[in-house]
Amino acid sequence: MNKNWLGLIVLILMVISCNQKSKTTQTDQQDSIVVVSPTTIEEKNQLAEVITRFVRAYASKDNSKANALIHPSLGIYIIFRPGAADNFVHVDSLDFARSVPEVYAYGDFSTEHALTFESLPVFDCGTEKWDKQGFFCDTTAHPNQLSNIAAFEEQFNESEYSDEELEELEKSEKESYRVIVTGNAVDPLIFHVRKYQGSWYVTTLDRAYGGCDA
Repeated sequence: MNKNWLGLIVLILMVISCNQKSKTTQTDQQDSIVVVSPTTIEEKNQLAEVITRFVRAYASKDNSKANALIHPSLGIYIIFRPGAADNFVHVDSLDFARSVPEVYAYGDFSTEHALTFESLPVFDCGTEKWDKQGFFCDTTAHPNQLSNIAAFEEQFNESEYSDEELEELEKSEKESYRVIVTGNAVDPLIFHVRKYQGSWYVTTLDRAYGGCDA
């Protein structure tokens, strides 16, 4: 056989082998992310209890009760909008007397609505109104605000986040659900919950969505 043909065949086999290894690695990475969905009444009740407890703690600005729902190893991400683009910080716990950001205090909040599991309301910046009022958690979709913010930041500052941090953000979001409460206040209450080590925890407080300052 011509040596050129032999070399070409070897090269093709090497490319095929590399592609197969790459696909296997991608599959392994996808399999490592467990999408947790409440499938039984007991699981949904556990999720509902954590959500409603956090809403009550937030409404009463009770640090102890709110932080009891935040895992010490996970902490909590706080999303805010300092200018035209959203940003976030990662802190160990909430302190209602020291807001994040400092210029945007945690306002008074209350709601008379009961929790329902359905699609989330959408805010229209044109009318400055929500398309529906209530207390909602959507267990059919997962939030992506944190990873979107991180990806946007990476376009301008390539070393902003490590690969491990980006992977953890994506993993966390795939295991999380978003809650929106459009209560008796100017600002809504928006947060994410995640099942971790068999229990549900609050992992993100979103103070940016529903604002049309930019």
